[in-house]
Amino acid sequence: APPAGYGGNGGGGGGCPRGGGDMSPTGKQAFVVDEPVDINAGDYDKRTALHLAAGEGHADVVDFLCKKGANVNIEDRWGGRPLDDARRRNFDECAEILERYGAKSSVKKHGTDYKSSSNRERSDSASSLDNDPNMRIDFSELEMIDKIGSGAFGEIYKCRWRGILVAAKCIKSAKIVKEWRAEKQNGDAATTNNNNDNNASSPAKSGGGDDTDMNESDRNMALADFRQETAILRKLRHPNVCMLLSYSTTEDFEVMISELMKCSLLDAFRANALHNAQMSRKRQIVYAQQLAQGMNYLHTCRPPIIHRDLKPANLLIDFSGTLKISDFGLAKIRPDPTKTEKEAFLMTGETGSYRFMAPEVFRHEEYTETVDVYSYAMIFYYLLSGRAPWCSLNGLKAATKAAIDGERPYIPREWDARLSALLKRCWDENHRARPSFEIILKELSEYSRDVLKQSADQVVLPDEKGCNCAIM
Repeated sequence: APPAGYGGNGGGGGGCPRGGGDMSPTGKQAFVVDEPVDINAGDYDKRTALHLAAGEGHADVVDFLCKKGANVNIEDRWGGRPLDDARRRNFDECAEILERYGAKSSVKKHGTDYKSSSNRERSDSASSLDNDPNMRIDFSELEMIDKIGSGAFGEIYKCRWRGILVAAKCIKSAKIVKEWRAEKQNGDAATTNNNNDNNASSPAKSGGGDDTDMNESDRNMALADFRQETAILRKLRHPNVCMLLSYSTTEDFEVMISELMKCSLLDAFRANALHNAQMSRKRQIVYAQQLAQGMNYLHTCRPPIIHRDLKPANLLIDFSGTLKISDFGLAKIRPDPTKTEKEAFLMTGETGSYRFMAPEVFRHEEYTETVDVYSYAMIFYYLLSGRAPWCSLNGLKAATKAAIDGERPYIPREWDARLSALLKRCWDENHRARPSFEIILKELSEYSRDVLKQSADQVVLPDEKGCNCAIM
Protein backbone atom coordinates (compact mmCIF):
# COMPACT_ATOMS: atom_id res chain seq x y z
CA ALA A 1 0.00 0.00 0.00
CA PRO A 2 1.17 3.56 -0.58
CA PRO A 3 2.33 5.59 2.41
CA ALA A 4 -0.39 7.10 4.56
CA GLY A 5 -0.83 10.80 3.97
CA TYR A 6 0.27 10.83 0.36
CA GLY A 7 -0.38 8.74 -2.71
CA GLY A 8 2.54 9.45 -4.99
CA ASN A 9 3.75 7.15 -7.72
CA GLY A 10 5.71 5.12 -5.19
CA GLY A 11 8.66 3.42 -6.76
CA GLY A 12 11.84 4.40 -5.07
CA GLY A 13 13.84 2.21 -7.36
CA GLY A 14 12.56 -1.26 -6.79
CA GLY A 15 9.73 -3.57 -5.93
CA CYS A 16 8.54 -4.45 -2.47
CA PRO A 17 9.06 -8.20 -1.96
CA ARG A 18 7.13 -9.77 0.87
CA GLY A 19 7.27 -12.90 2.90
CA GLY A 20 6.03 -15.42 0.36
CA GLY A 21 2.30 -15.12 1.03
CA ASP A 22 1.56 -14.32 -2.61
CA MET A 23 3.91 -16.80 -4.22
CA SER A 24 2.41 -19.35 -6.57
CA PRO A 25 2.67 -23.01 -5.52
CA THR A 26 5.04 -23.66 -8.42
CA GLY A 27 7.29 -20.83 -7.33
CA LYS A 28 7.38 -22.10 -3.76
CA GLN A 29 8.28 -25.62 -4.82
CA ALA A 30 11.01 -24.39 -7.14
CA PHE A 31 12.46 -22.30 -4.33
CA VAL A 32 12.69 -25.30 -2.01
CA VAL A 33 14.20 -27.50 -4.69
CA ASP A 34 16.76 -25.04 -6.04
CA GLU A 35 17.98 -23.35 -2.84
CA PRO A 36 19.75 -24.96 0.16
CA VAL A 37 17.31 -23.78 2.83
CA ASP A 38 15.97 -25.11 6.11
CA ILE A 39 12.45 -26.21 5.29
CA ASN A 40 11.43 -25.56 8.90
CA ALA A 41 12.91 -22.05 9.07
CA GLY A 42 10.55 -19.44 10.47
CA ASP A 43 10.19 -15.69 10.25
CA TYR A 44 10.21 -13.20 13.13
CA ASP A 45 6.98 -14.77 14.45
CA LYS A 46 8.43 -18.28 13.98
CA ARG A 47 5.89 -18.97 11.25
CA THR A 48 7.16 -21.44 8.68
CA ALA A 49 6.32 -22.11 5.05
CA LEU A 50 3.97 -24.86 6.24
CA HIS A 51 2.10 -22.39 8.48
CA LEU A 52 1.64 -20.04 5.53
CA ALA A 53 0.64 -22.72 3.03
CA ALA A 54 -1.89 -24.27 5.43
CA GLY A 55 -3.32 -20.88 6.36
CA GLU A 56 -3.80 -19.87 2.72
CA GLY A 57 -5.28 -23.14 1.48
CA HIS A 58 -2.45 -24.27 -0.80
CA ALA A 59 -3.07 -28.00 -0.44
CA ASP A 60 -0.52 -28.98 -3.09
CA VAL A 61 2.18 -27.00 -1.31
CA VAL A 62 1.21 -28.47 2.06
CA ASP A 63 1.51 -31.96 0.59
CA PHE A 64 4.84 -31.10 -1.02
CA LEU A 65 6.31 -29.70 2.20
CA CYS A 66 5.12 -32.69 4.22
CA LYS A 67 6.72 -35.07 1.74
CA LYS A 68 9.95 -33.09 2.04
CA GLY A 69 10.01 -33.67 5.79
CA ALA A 70 8.57 -30.43 7.16
CA ASN A 71 7.72 -30.58 10.86
CA VAL A 72 3.92 -30.77 10.87
CA ASN A 73 3.67 -29.89 14.58
CA ILE A 74 6.07 -26.95 14.61
CA GLU A 75 4.78 -24.01 16.68
CA ASP A 76 4.92 -20.29 16.00
CA ARG A 77 5.51 -17.57 18.58
CA TRP A 78 2.02 -18.02 20.04
CA GLY A 79 2.10 -21.81 20.08
CA GLY A 80 0.10 -22.14 16.87
CA ARG A 81 0.57 -25.11 14.56
CA PRO A 82 -0.10 -25.48 10.80
CA LEU A 83 -3.21 -27.56 11.50
CA ASP A 84 -4.66 -24.69 13.53
CA ASP A 85 -4.23 -22.36 10.57
CA ALA A 86 -5.92 -24.79 8.18
CA ARG A 87 -8.88 -25.48 10.47
CA ARG A 88 -9.43 -21.84 11.41
CA ARG A 89 -9.79 -20.94 7.72
CA ASN A 90 -11.83 -24.08 6.92
CA PHE A 91 -9.24 -25.48 4.52
CA ASP A 92 -10.33 -29.08 5.00
CA GLU A 93 -8.07 -30.56 2.33
CA CYS A 94 -5.00 -28.99 3.93
CA ALA A 95 -6.12 -30.26 7.34
CA GLU A 96 -6.60 -33.81 6.02
CA ILE A 97 -3.12 -33.83 4.47
CA LEU A 98 -1.54 -32.58 7.68
CA GLU A 99 -3.37 -35.17 9.78
CA ARG A 100 -2.14 -37.95 7.48
CA TYR A 101 1.39 -36.90 8.37
CA GLY A 102 0.64 -36.87 12.10
CA ALA A 103 -0.31 -33.23 12.66
CA LYS A 104 -2.04 -32.33 15.92
CA SER A 105 -3.80 -29.18 17.07
CA SER A 106 -2.08 -26.90 19.54
CA VAL A 107 -2.73 -27.23 23.25
CA LYS A 108 -3.45 -24.45 25.74
CA LYS A 109 -0.43 -22.35 26.64
CA HIS A 110 -0.07 -20.64 30.02
CA GLY A 111 -3.78 -21.09 30.75
CA THR A 112 -4.97 -19.29 27.61
CA ASP A 113 -6.18 -20.55 24.27
CA TYR A 114 -3.92 -20.20 21.28
CA LYS A 115 -4.44 -17.09 19.19
CA SER A 116 -3.01 -16.60 15.73
CA SER A 117 -1.00 -13.52 14.90
CA SER A 118 -3.82 -12.08 12.81
CA ASN A 119 -6.49 -12.78 15.44
CA ARG A 120 -4.32 -11.34 18.20
CA GLU A 121 -3.73 -8.15 16.22
CA ARG A 122 -7.45 -7.83 15.48
CA SER A 123 -8.16 -8.20 19.18
CA ASP A 124 -5.49 -5.63 20.05
CA SER A 125 -6.95 -3.16 17.55
CA ALA A 126 -10.48 -3.60 18.84
CA SER A 127 -9.29 -3.23 22.42
CA SER A 128 -7.47 -0.02 21.57
CA LEU A 129 -10.56 1.44 19.95
CA ASP A 130 -12.70 0.52 22.94
CA ASN A 131 -10.22 2.12 25.32
CA ASP A 132 -9.76 5.27 23.25
CA PRO A 133 -13.02 6.39 21.62
CA ASN A 134 -11.25 9.43 20.15
CA MET A 135 -9.45 7.07 17.76
CA ARG A 136 -12.73 5.63 16.46
CA ILE A 137 -13.90 6.88 13.06
CA ASP A 138 -17.43 8.19 12.77
CA PHE A 139 -17.96 7.90 9.02
CA SER A 140 -20.60 10.63 9.10
CA GLU A 141 -17.73 13.00 9.93
CA LEU A 142 -15.65 11.88 6.95
CA GLU A 143 -16.24 13.64 3.63
CA MET A 144 -14.40 12.22 0.63
CA ILE A 145 -12.98 14.93 -1.64
CA ASP A 146 -10.71 13.22 -4.14
CA LYS A 147 -8.45 10.24 -4.73
CA ILE A 148 -4.81 11.30 -4.53
CA GLY A 149 -2.93 8.03 -4.94
CA SER A 150 -2.97 4.26 -5.08
CA GLY A 151 -0.73 1.24 -4.73
CA ALA A 152 -0.98 -2.50 -5.26
CA PHE A 153 -3.28 -3.07 -2.28
CA GLY A 154 -4.43 0.36 -1.12
CA GLU A 155 -5.73 3.76 -2.10
CA ILE A 156 -5.34 7.24 -0.59
CA TYR A 157 -8.15 9.78 -0.53
CA LYS A 158 -8.10 13.42 0.46
CA CYS A 159 -10.96 13.90 2.90
CA ARG A 160 -12.41 16.48 5.24
CA TRP A 161 -12.64 15.26 8.83
CA ARG A 162 -13.70 17.31 11.85
CA GLY A 163 -12.99 20.55 10.02
CA ILE A 164 -9.52 19.72 8.67
CA LEU A 165 -8.13 18.13 5.52
CA VAL A 166 -6.72 14.65 6.09
CA ALA A 167 -5.52 11.63 4.15
CA ALA A 168 -7.60 8.44 4.33
CA LYS A 169 -5.75 5.23 3.53
CA CYS A 170 -8.01 2.32 2.60
CA ILE A 171 -7.57 -1.30 1.55
CA LYS A 172 -8.45 -1.44 -2.14
CA SER A 173 -10.99 -4.25 -1.75
CA ALA A 174 -12.86 -2.54 1.12
CA LYS A 175 -16.51 -1.72 0.59
CA ILE A 176 -15.94 1.92 1.44
CA VAL A 177 -13.50 2.27 -1.48
CA LYS A 178 -16.16 1.04 -3.89
CA GLU A 179 -18.66 3.47 -2.38
CA TRP A 180 -16.26 6.39 -2.68
CA ARG A 181 -15.38 5.44 -6.24
CA ALA A 182 -19.05 5.33 -7.18
CA GLU A 183 -19.63 8.67 -5.46
CA LYS A 184 -16.69 10.21 -7.32
CA GLN A 185 -17.76 8.71 -10.66
CA ASN A 186 -21.33 9.97 -10.25
CA GLY A 187 -20.06 13.42 -9.36
CA ASP A 188 -17.72 13.51 -12.37
CA ALA A 189 -20.50 12.29 -14.66
CA ALA A 190 -22.88 14.99 -13.41
CA THR A 191 -20.24 17.67 -13.94
CA THR A 192 -19.50 16.38 -17.44
CA ASN A 193 -23.19 16.34 -18.37
CA ASN A 194 -23.67 19.89 -17.10
CA ASN A 195 -20.68 21.07 -19.10
CA ASN A 196 -21.89 19.30 -22.24
CA ASP A 197 -25.57 20.35 -22.28
CA ASN A 198 -25.04 22.00 -25.67
CA ASN A 199 -22.87 19.24 -27.09
CA ALA A 200 -24.81 16.00 -27.56
CA SER A 201 -21.83 14.25 -29.14
CA SER A 202 -19.71 14.44 -25.95
CA PRO A 203 -20.17 11.31 -23.82
CA ALA A 204 -20.04 11.40 -20.03
CA LYS A 205 -16.72 10.53 -18.45
CA SER A 206 -16.40 6.84 -17.68
CA GLY A 207 -15.05 5.59 -14.41
CA GLY A 208 -13.25 2.72 -16.10
CA GLY A 209 -12.97 -0.81 -14.86
CA ASP A 210 -13.24 -1.84 -11.24
CA ASP A 211 -9.88 -3.02 -9.92
CA THR A 212 -10.97 -3.27 -6.29
CA ASP A 213 -11.32 -7.06 -6.42
CA MET A 214 -8.39 -8.86 -4.82
CA ASN A 215 -7.64 -12.53 -4.41
CA GLU A 216 -7.74 -13.92 -0.90
CA SER A 217 -3.96 -14.06 -0.53
CA ASP A 218 -3.51 -10.41 -1.54
CA ARG A 219 -6.36 -9.29 0.70
CA ASN A 220 -4.90 -11.17 3.66
CA MET A 221 -1.54 -9.55 3.02
CA ALA A 222 -3.12 -6.10 2.77
CA LEU A 223 -5.05 -6.67 6.00
CA ALA A 224 -1.91 -7.88 7.77
CA ASP A 225 -0.02 -4.75 6.68
CA PHE A 226 -2.95 -2.56 7.73
CA ARG A 227 -3.16 -4.12 11.19
CA GLN A 228 0.60 -3.94 11.59
CA GLU A 229 0.70 -0.28 10.63
CA THR A 230 -2.18 0.78 12.87
CA ALA A 231 -0.85 -1.28 15.79
CA ILE A 232 2.46 0.59 15.59
CA LEU A 233 1.37 4.08 14.50
CA ARG A 234 -1.31 4.48 17.16
CA LYS A 235 1.45 4.45 19.81
CA LEU A 236 3.84 6.88 18.10
CA ARG A 237 4.07 10.64 18.62
CA HIS A 238 7.02 12.46 17.08
CA PRO A 239 7.39 15.54 14.81
CA ASN A 240 9.16 13.43 12.17
CA VAL A 241 6.69 10.52 12.12
CA CYS A 242 3.46 10.88 10.13
CA MET A 243 0.70 11.06 12.74
CA LEU A 244 -2.22 8.64 12.85
CA LEU A 245 -5.36 10.57 13.81
CA SER A 246 -8.02 7.87 13.73
CA TYR A 247 -8.75 4.48 12.20
CA SER A 248 -11.36 1.78 11.68
CA THR A 249 -10.75 -1.96 11.68
CA THR A 250 -14.37 -2.84 10.89
CA GLU A 251 -14.52 -5.44 8.12
CA ASP A 252 -14.93 -3.82 4.69
CA PHE A 253 -14.43 -0.38 6.28
CA GLU A 254 -10.71 -0.56 7.09
CA VAL A 255 -9.58 3.07 6.99
CA MET A 256 -6.61 4.90 8.46
CA ILE A 257 -6.84 8.69 8.91
CA SER A 258 -3.57 10.62 9.04
CA GLU A 259 -2.35 14.16 8.54
CA LEU A 260 -2.39 15.33 4.93
CA MET A 261 1.06 15.87 3.45
CA LYS A 262 2.26 17.94 0.50
CA CYS A 263 4.44 15.41 -1.33
CA SER A 264 7.02 12.68 -0.88
CA LEU A 265 10.79 13.05 -0.94
CA LEU A 266 10.71 11.01 -4.13
CA ASP A 267 8.45 13.64 -5.71
CA ALA A 268 10.93 16.33 -4.67
CA PHE A 269 13.77 14.36 -6.27
CA ARG A 270 11.81 13.91 -9.50
CA ALA A 271 10.79 17.57 -9.61
CA ASN A 272 14.42 18.64 -9.20
CA ALA A 273 15.46 16.29 -11.99
CA LEU A 274 12.70 17.66 -14.22
CA HIS A 275 13.83 21.24 -13.59
CA ASN A 276 17.53 20.33 -13.71
CA ALA A 277 17.78 21.71 -10.18
CA GLN A 278 19.64 20.67 -7.05
CA MET A 279 18.61 20.96 -3.41
CA SER A 280 20.70 23.40 -1.43
CA ARG A 281 23.19 21.84 0.95
CA LYS A 282 21.22 23.30 3.88
CA ARG A 283 18.04 21.58 2.76
CA GLN A 284 19.90 18.30 2.17
CA ILE A 285 21.29 18.35 5.70
CA VAL A 286 17.98 19.43 7.25
CA TYR A 287 16.16 16.51 5.60
CA ALA A 288 18.96 14.15 6.68
CA GLN A 289 18.67 15.45 10.24
CA GLN A 290 14.89 15.19 10.30
CA LEU A 291 15.01 11.61 9.04
CA ALA A 292 17.67 10.73 11.61
CA GLN A 293 15.57 12.36 14.36
CA GLY A 294 12.55 10.26 13.46
CA MET A 295 14.58 7.06 13.22
CA ASN A 296 16.38 7.75 16.48
CA TYR A 297 12.97 8.01 18.14
CA LEU A 298 11.84 4.68 16.63
CA HIS A 299 15.04 2.86 17.58
CA THR A 300 14.90 4.16 21.16
CA CYS A 301 11.27 3.21 21.73
CA ARG A 302 10.69 0.48 24.32
CA PRO A 303 10.83 -1.95 22.64
CA PRO A 304 12.64 -0.57 19.55
CA ILE A 305 10.80 -0.34 16.23
CA ILE A 306 12.58 -1.32 13.01
CA HIS A 307 11.05 0.30 9.92
CA ARG A 308 12.55 -2.09 7.32
CA ASP A 309 11.30 -0.15 4.29
CA LEU A 310 12.98 3.26 4.35
CA LYS A 311 12.93 4.81 0.88
CA PRO A 312 12.16 8.26 -0.58
CA ALA A 313 8.58 7.28 -1.46
CA ASN A 314 7.87 6.57 2.22
CA LEU A 315 9.29 9.89 3.45
CA LEU A 316 6.65 12.59 3.25
CA ILE A 317 7.02 16.37 3.38
CA ASP A 318 4.34 18.54 4.96
CA PHE A 319 3.31 22.02 3.91
CA SER A 320 5.85 23.62 6.27
CA GLY A 321 8.74 21.64 4.77
CA THR A 322 9.12 19.08 7.55
CA LEU A 323 10.04 15.52 6.58
CA LYS A 324 8.07 12.70 8.21
CA ILE A 325 8.43 8.93 8.13
CA SER A 326 5.41 6.96 6.91
CA ASP A 327 4.29 3.49 5.81
CA PHE A 328 4.88 1.13 8.72
CA GLY A 329 3.32 -1.90 7.02
CA LEU A 330 6.63 -3.79 7.07
CA ALA A 331 7.83 -2.46 10.42
CA LYS A 332 8.67 -4.84 13.25
CA ILE A 333 8.87 -4.41 16.99
CA ARG A 334 12.07 -5.88 18.32
CA PRO A 335 11.14 -9.03 20.28
CA ASP A 336 13.43 -8.52 23.28
CA PRO A 337 13.95 -4.94 24.53
CA THR A 338 16.79 -6.07 26.82
CA LYS A 339 19.02 -6.93 23.87
CA THR A 340 21.67 -4.49 22.79
CA GLU A 341 21.60 -3.10 19.28
CA LYS A 342 24.57 -5.31 18.39
CA GLU A 343 22.64 -8.54 18.89
CA ALA A 344 20.98 -10.07 15.87
CA PHE A 345 17.72 -11.91 15.47
CA LEU A 346 16.03 -13.66 12.59
CA MET A 347 13.22 -11.98 10.70
CA THR A 348 11.75 -12.43 7.25
CA GLY A 349 14.48 -11.96 4.66
CA GLU A 350 14.33 -9.83 1.52
CA THR A 351 11.81 -7.41 3.03
CA GLY A 352 11.60 -3.86 1.72
CA SER A 353 12.63 -2.14 -1.51
CA TYR A 354 15.68 -3.56 -3.24
CA ARG A 355 17.65 -0.39 -3.98
CA PHE A 356 17.68 0.67 -0.32
CA MET A 357 17.86 -2.84 1.17
CA ALA A 358 20.72 -3.77 3.49
CA PRO A 359 22.96 -6.56 2.12
CA GLU A 360 22.24 -8.89 5.04
CA VAL A 361 18.50 -8.63 4.39
CA PHE A 362 18.96 -9.39 0.69
CA ARG A 363 21.07 -12.43 1.62
CA HIS A 364 18.42 -13.64 4.11
CA GLU A 365 20.84 -13.41 7.04
CA GLU A 366 20.18 -12.45 10.64
CA TYR A 367 20.02 -8.71 11.12
CA THR A 368 19.40 -5.92 13.60
CA GLU A 369 17.92 -2.42 13.49
CA THR A 370 21.11 -1.31 11.72
CA VAL A 371 19.40 -2.33 8.47
CA ASP A 372 17.61 1.02 8.78
CA VAL A 373 20.99 2.77 9.07
CA TYR A 374 22.08 1.22 5.76
CA SER A 375 18.85 2.37 4.08
CA TYR A 376 19.41 5.80 5.60
CA ALA A 377 22.87 5.93 4.01
CA MET A 378 21.41 5.24 0.56
CA ILE A 379 18.80 7.97 1.04
CA PHE A 380 21.46 10.40 2.32
CA TYR A 381 23.54 9.62 -0.78
CA TYR A 382 20.46 10.37 -2.92
CA LEU A 383 20.07 13.71 -1.10
CA LEU A 384 23.69 14.72 -1.60
CA SER A 385 24.03 13.57 -5.21
CA GLY A 386 20.53 14.24 -6.52
CA ARG A 387 20.62 10.80 -8.14
CA ALA A 388 19.44 7.41 -6.92
CA PRO A 389 22.22 4.97 -5.98
CA TRP A 390 23.16 3.13 -9.19
CA CYS A 391 20.41 5.01 -11.02
CA SER A 392 21.20 3.25 -14.31
CA LEU A 393 20.34 -0.16 -12.78
CA ASN A 394 17.00 -1.55 -11.71
CA GLY A 395 16.43 -2.17 -8.01
CA LEU A 396 17.24 -5.88 -8.06
CA LYS A 397 20.54 -5.37 -9.90
CA ALA A 398 21.44 -2.52 -7.55
CA ALA A 399 20.82 -4.73 -4.51
CA THR A 400 22.87 -7.53 -6.07
CA LYS A 401 25.73 -5.11 -6.69
CA ALA A 402 25.76 -4.17 -3.00
CA ALA A 403 24.99 -7.52 -1.36
CA ILE A 404 26.79 -9.97 -3.65
CA ASP A 405 29.54 -7.88 -5.27
CA GLY A 406 30.22 -5.83 -2.13
CA GLU A 407 30.18 -2.50 -4.01
CA ARG A 408 28.88 0.89 -2.89
CA PRO A 409 27.89 4.02 -4.85
CA TYR A 410 30.70 6.26 -6.06
CA ILE A 411 31.46 9.22 -3.77
CA PRO A 412 32.97 12.23 -5.62
CA ARG A 413 36.25 13.50 -4.19
CA GLU A 414 34.94 17.03 -3.86
CA TRP A 415 32.34 16.02 -1.27
CA ASP A 416 32.97 17.10 2.30
CA ALA A 417 35.26 14.56 3.98
CA ARG A 418 33.10 14.33 7.09
CA LEU A 419 29.93 13.56 5.14
CA SER A 420 31.77 11.02 2.98
CA ALA A 421 33.15 9.27 6.05
CA LEU A 422 29.71 9.20 7.69
CA LEU A 423 28.17 7.68 4.57
CA LYS A 424 30.79 4.93 4.43
CA ARG A 425 30.24 4.02 8.08
CA CYS A 426 26.46 3.95 7.64
CA TRP A 427 26.61 1.53 4.72
CA ASP A 428 29.44 -0.57 6.14
CA GLU A 429 29.23 -4.26 5.23
CA ASN A 430 29.68 -5.12 8.91
CA HIS A 431 26.38 -4.10 10.48
CA ARG A 432 28.08 -3.80 13.90
CA ALA A 433 30.27 -0.99 12.54
CA ARG A 434 27.31 1.17 11.52
CA PRO A 435 26.63 4.12 13.84
CA SER A 436 23.42 4.59 15.77
CA PHE A 437 21.07 7.39 14.76
CA GLU A 438 22.04 9.21 17.95
CA ILE A 439 25.64 9.34 16.70
CA ILE A 440 24.51 10.31 13.20
CA LEU A 441 22.53 13.22 14.64
CA LYS A 442 25.49 14.40 16.68
CA GLU A 443 27.82 14.39 13.66
CA LEU A 444 25.30 16.14 11.40
CA SER A 445 24.75 18.80 14.06
CA GLU A 446 28.49 19.41 14.28
CA TYR A 447 28.70 19.68 10.49
CA SER A 448 25.79 22.14 10.41
CA ARG A 449 27.38 24.27 13.11
CA ASP A 450 30.90 24.29 11.64
CA VAL A 451 30.19 24.41 7.90
CA LEU A 452 26.69 25.79 7.45
CA LYS A 453 26.86 28.09 10.51
CA GLN A 454 23.48 26.71 11.46
CA SER A 455 22.10 25.72 14.85
CA ALA A 456 21.27 22.06 15.34
CA ASP A 457 17.73 23.11 16.23
CA GLN A 458 17.14 24.94 12.96
CA VAL A 459 14.99 22.54 10.98
CA VAL A 460 13.03 24.94 8.76
CA LEU A 461 14.33 27.08 5.96
CA PRO A 462 11.91 29.99 5.52
CA ASP A 463 14.37 31.92 3.37
CA GLU A 464 14.45 29.27 0.66
CA LYS A 465 12.12 28.34 -2.15
CA GLY A 466 10.04 25.19 -1.92
CA CYS A 467 11.03 21.67 -2.84
CA ASN A 468 10.01 22.16 -6.51
CA CYS A 469 7.25 19.56 -6.32
CA ALA A 470 3.80 20.45 -7.55
CA ILE A 471 0.33 19.48 -6.35
CA MET A 472 -1.68 18.34 -9.35
